[in-house]
Amino acid sequence: MLPSLSNRFGGLTGDIFAWPSLAGAVADDCKVRNDGDVAKVEIDLPGFSEEEIDVVVENGVLAIHAENTERGRRRRLFRLLDTADPESIRATLKNGVLTVSVGKSEQAKERKIEIRSD
Repeated sequence: MLPSLSNRFGGLTGDIFAWPSLAGAVADDCKVRNDGDVAKVEIDLPGFSEEEIDVVVENGVLAIHAENTERGRRRRLFRLLDTADPESIRATLKNGVLTVSVGKSEQAKERKIEIRSD
């Protein structure tokens, strides 16, 4: 499904939660960073309003699409790995920067295992 989505949306594609291989990844208007249990995608979208931006998750792909008459279209795709929790995704727009946060699933988070003596 990714090739058809890639053709439909075009632009930068990448994997989120290749912990930490995408941390610090940068494109012209996009930066991905790893903050422990949360990956953040920051995209510069000056001149776009919240109503002109769509953030969609479908079949393990995070798609970001922005369009207005003055600025044109911006599209980015990111493949979510199994460690991502799609239900945790949040998006904010502040000062022309869209930040999309994706948390790790509970199963993927590190946890300490208690050692018991028998």
